[in-house]
Amino acid sequence: MLVEMRRVDIVAARASARRLMRAVHRAGAVHLVPYGETRERRDVAFRRSRSGPADAVTVAAEAVADLRRAFGPVAASPDVAAELWELDDDALADQVRTLEPLRADVARLETERLRVTAERTRIDSYRTLIDGLQTIVDRLPALQGYGSTAIVVQGRYRGVVPLLRDELERLTDGRCELIAADLAGDRVGAALLYPQRLAGEVRSLLGGRDIEEISLPAEFHGLPFSEVNRRLVDAAERCRLRTAEVEAELASLGVEHGQLVAALDAVLGDRAAEAEALGEAAESEHLVMISGWLPAGRLTDVRRAVEDEVGSGAIVLDRAADPVELDSVPVAFDNRPLLRGFEPLTTFVSIPRYGSLDPTPYLAMTLPVFIGLMVGDIGYGLVLMALLAIARRRWPRSSLLSRILPVAVLAAGSTVVFGFLFGELFGRAGADALGLRPLWFDRQEAAIAFLALALAIGVAQVTFGLVLGLANAVITRNRALAAGRLAMLVGLVAMALLLGWLAGPLPTSLGYLGAAALVTATAVLVATLGMAGPIELVGTVTNILSYARLMAIGFASVMLAVVANELGGLTGNVVVGALVALLLHSLNIGLGFFDSSIQGLRLHYVEFFSKFVEPGGARYRPFTSAVAAVASPGRLGLAGGG
Repeated sequence: MLVEMRRVDIVAARASARRLMRAVHRAGAVHLVPYGETRERRDVAFRRSRSGPADAVTVAAEAVADLRRAFGPVAASPDVAAELWELDDDALADQVRTLEPLRADVARLETERLRVTAERTRIDSYRTLIDGLQTIVDRLPALQGYGSTAIVVQGRYRGVVPLLRDELERLTDGRCELIAADLAGDRVGAALLYPQRLAGEVRSLLGGRDIEEISLPAEFHGLPFSEVNRRLVDAAERCRLRTAEVEAELASLGVEHGQLVAALDAVLGDRAAEAEALGEAAESEHLVMISGWLPAGRLTDVRRAVEDEVGSGAIVLDRAADPVELDSVPVAFDNRPLLRGFEPLTTFVSIPRYGSLDPTPYLAMTLPVFIGLMVGDIGYGLVLMALLAIARRRWPRSSLLSRILPVAVLAAGSTVVFGFLFGELFGRAGADALGLRPLWFDRQEAAIAFLALALAIGVAQVTFGLVLGLANAVITRNRALAAGRLAMLVGLVAMALLLGWLAGPLPTSLGYLGAAALVTATAVLVATLGMAGPIELVGTVTNILSYARLMAIGFASVMLAVVANELGGLTGNVVVGALVALLLHSLNIGLGFFDSSIQGLRLHYVEFFSKFVEPGGARYRPFTSAVAAVASPGRLGLAGGG
């Protein structure tokens, strides 16, 4: 069900604005509304607040954010966070200032890490070059008095190399060496040796020739390449060891101070959020007003939090939502635990408008049935249950799994039940082996009966959706919509009577009655919905026909199971046959549950929900904080509490 929401306006002295916002933050129940964006009374005494975060908080937040990035993901201690949450802005800034020596140490280590990383990158580039040119390096003489340059040329430009050799010999009067070899990736590598005094001319010679030039650093000039390679390896190892030392020092600081830094970061983030929210509140010369929506059941909690923080000087005014502002009222759900897993599916396409019906219970009742009807195999349902049990044991604290689990368990259970009704256990093979017989009908043999069942479900659900739409229109006092939904119901019944009369079973009087009812319903639809009304009536018939996909997907599933069993038996080898059957059944399980889930949801979103769900609701987003949730006034008795 949708939770009843109350509009609240919380008023206090302007001097208490920050403490008032902190009380609202601590309560974690109010969906804040910026002043002037809704239909609230616009008193000329009030204006949009111009408050902003305190400079001390901004500076402290930036300092702590730098430390947080350096230490990486460290969980904040709830007790430390709760203690810090009680401090006022100045006390928080003082707490951050005590971390200045730590910031200096971290800055020094990060600078060293950047330096070593840059050095390691430089060394790796030289090592990559020398490794690629190893066949050349082994043939090079000592470099005493000579400069050296390594180049790489793309394979399509290999013709440049002999031209470069000729020009280099001309430039150096033959006192040079150029040794080339093919490299991986369709490239040609070469090492050039030349008198050091001609280095500038050589670089000019290499320019603009689609040549990638890599010169060895000055500290390696005059050394044989084999010695250069060894020294590069040693330098890379020194960089690795130094990096490990720096990382170890940072990790040690993170262990010692990380929880405090994470707690400060969270608390300062809360203060920044409070300042931003306060900037959207209303203020006058002497007062501040915070407005928003909250569940009716949380009103007492908010009153208590405000009184504890601000005292009796604050007033909490509340009222019910006016009909004209229903579009802006946030929507919150309050369903039983079994139904909560369906709430994300309910709101996946749109959120229902406040004051309308909650479609979650209806989705929970029928979606698992649809999935079970389409998959309908005892073995497949048991396999899904086993996979869910393994996943639950493997990831016991996964919030995503906790949400999915109720939906998946109901779908698996429904699949097992329909498997018994259809007599299927990994298709007919398993059922025959155990002597199972269909308790209802055999899907493989009774395709027409299966199709009739699917269409009957469509008639029932679409009609029920129209009934809910009528009830919803009555609840929201929308007379035009109520008349349209009633006319739609009458039109469907009228078409059924006409079809029965044309087919023969029904008497002529009922046929005439159906024709008259259809004309009347069409007229009402035109009057209430315009020319879209009759089109929607025809669309409702196509909605019903869409439920034939229940039969189509179910029939495809059972036939793929048959194929899996028959192909497994045709191999002539027990092991190979079992592997083939296992592969195809696994494919059928994956496709079956995935496709049936998608198509089942589509039937609900397009064919069912469109008949009664009023979209356009706003999601309830309370102004809350995980830090505020564990903090309580005066809990740890720190001085400087705000």
